[in-house]
Amino acid sequence: MYAYSHLRFERSKQMDNHIKPSDYKSFGEYIKDQREFLGKSIRGLAAELEMTPAYLSDIEKGNRNAPKNYLEKIIKVMLISDEYIYDFYDLAGESRYDYSDIFPYIKDEPLARLALRKARDKRISADQWKKFINDLDEIK
Repeated sequence: MYAYSHLRFERSKQMDNHIKPSDYKSFGEYIKDQREFLGKSIRGLAAELEMTPAYLSDIEKGNRNAPKNYLEKIIKVMLISDEYIYDFYDLAGESRYDYSDIFPYIKDEPLARLALRKARDKRISADQWKKFINDLDEIK
């Protein structure tokens, strides 16, 4: 728990209005910290998301997984920036073991599946992935 509290303190010193999802291991902790960072109550945020406060509380406590049908609304209401959307989806997916934002693409693209399997089999390093991602970013 200290690690998350420490992250909250460190982030309170930041100038931007976003907390990085990639710094978290738990979707619920991220949602709670972002909610508090934005100054929203559980009841207020739950009303904006059109869910019960008890349901939101269960998400924050890790008693419920990231709700697939609310992710887009959470992004909008909690002001998740474009810079952090992929990290947000990853954190949500990890809570459910479901990466539904990319599943349709992988399902429809045999070469994407082949590339991922080859990367897995060759144990591609983080640095190699970063280079690959940078190369993708260069494509117009």
